[in-house]
Order: sequence, then C-alpha cells, then structure tokens
Amino acid sequence: MYLIDKVRAKLERDEPLVGANTTLSDASISELFGLAGCDYVWIDYEHASFTHKEVEQHIMACHAGGTAAFVRIPWNDQVMVKRVLDMGPDGIIFPLIRSYDEALEAVKACRYPPEGIRGWNPLRALEYGLKDNNWYVENANRLIWKILMIEHIDAVNDIDRIMSIPELDAAIIGPSDLSGSMGKLHRNDTEEFWQQIEKIGAAAKKHHKVLGTALPPNCPKALMEKWMGYGVNMFSVGQDSFLLSRMLKDNLDACRALYADNSK
Repeated sequence: MYLIDKVRAKLERDEPLVGANTTLSDASISELFGLAGCDYVWIDYEHASFTHKEVEQHIMACHAGGTAAFVRIPWNDQVMVKRVLDMGPDGIIFPLIRSYDEALEAVKACRYPPEGIRGWNPLRALEYGLKDNNWYVENANRLIWKILMIEHIDAVNDIDRIMSIPELDAAIIGPSDLSGSMGKLHRNDTEEFWQQIEKIGAAAKKHHKVLGTALPPNCPKALMEKWMGYGVNMFSVGQDSFLLSRMLKDNLDACRALYADNSK
C-alpha cells in the first residue's frame, strides 16, 4: 500500500514509467504484472467486466506484487471516485475529459473539504482503521495521483488550462479515441493527429505534468521514439488479454510450422 512514492522516485531518476493494462477478472494477473517489473498496473474498470469487488482485489494484488495500482473508472462520477479511492489505489484515471471544468471537477472529487468534495470513510485506504485519521487527511492528496485521459479534440483545444490545474499529476493520451473525435478513428498516422500531440506535449512540459500513452503491440522503435520526442515518459506496453492471445497464437503457429517443416 502507498506505492506512489516509488513511482515518483523513478521520475526523479529520469526513468520512464512502464506498465500494463489488466482487463481479466483474475487478480493474480495484476500481481504477476508487478512481479514481472511493471511500475504500475492500469486496472481498466471502464471497459472490462469487473465487479466492484474484483477491482479491489486487483488493487490488493498490485500491492502484493510491489507495483502501483491505477484504476481507470467508467466515467467522471464523484460517487464512483469515492468508492474506488476508499479501496486504496495509488492513482485514479478519468476517461474522456473534454474541458477545464470537467478536469477541475475530477480533481475536486479526489480531495476532502475544503479543497474538494470527497466524503469520509476511506476503509482499506486507511489500512482498515489502523492508520491515524489525521495522518490520512494530511497525506491523502499526495498518496493519490490524479490522472486524466486526453482523448478528445475538445480537451486539446482547452489543454493549457487543463494542464495548469496544480493538483493534476499526469495525463494519458488516448490515441484511438482522440483520432476518432477528429473523424478518423485509428488514423494515428496523419499530420493533423501529430499536431494535436505536439500541443499536448507542450502543455505538459510547460506545467510539469507526467505524460503517458498506450503503445501498440510490438511497437516499432521509431514510433516509441516519436512519442518520447513529444515528452511522453509513461508507457503502457500491453493489455493482459491481448498479450496472452497473441503470445499463444504465435506459439501455436510456430509449433505447427515446425511440425510441417519436419514432416515433409
């Protein structure tokens, strides 16, 4: 528990943050990702069929594996934020932020009054009552990263104001949805797309925010270097279901090809 300082230490050493996404319900996957060396695990509560309890189990498994747990919630909803934060994750990811006002609303949902609107009863986040209440109130803002998904052209058009929010810790570019909001879903190879990335990168640098994205499978070196050139230093390298299915298929294909070569 409380592993966000481990993440900060990597950044202070000018090292990238490298993690992976989990969508399958078995929490041992998150522990495995941690043991394999992920700096964080992105628990995808937005798209996966997790129950609320399974999300909590994934957070626990991340911590057992020694890695930070970042939960992407389904929507920018203060009730959902409260329930997830009470489980004790190290960060919360807000999808499809489109404006400064939405970003500010997200940040306020993570903070206790008077700075925010989070309701009190942190449960696991308070080590089930073993931590002192006053200690948690004083440290909660530092212990929880507030992360926004920049995946709509509206957010890019308001990016400087969004990145200027002091309590915002990081932003993650969602290439597919961003290109979709520009009318060209999955077209991440256009000049217009990369012009938007340049704007995001410039704002992140100006306001000293961590900037992330998700890389495609078997990401070419040149593409990763391109992202780095725009200031990205936080990378998700894959999703559990895709990693498993593609590795399995590659091994099946290799076995069948080897058998065919040796049976001629």
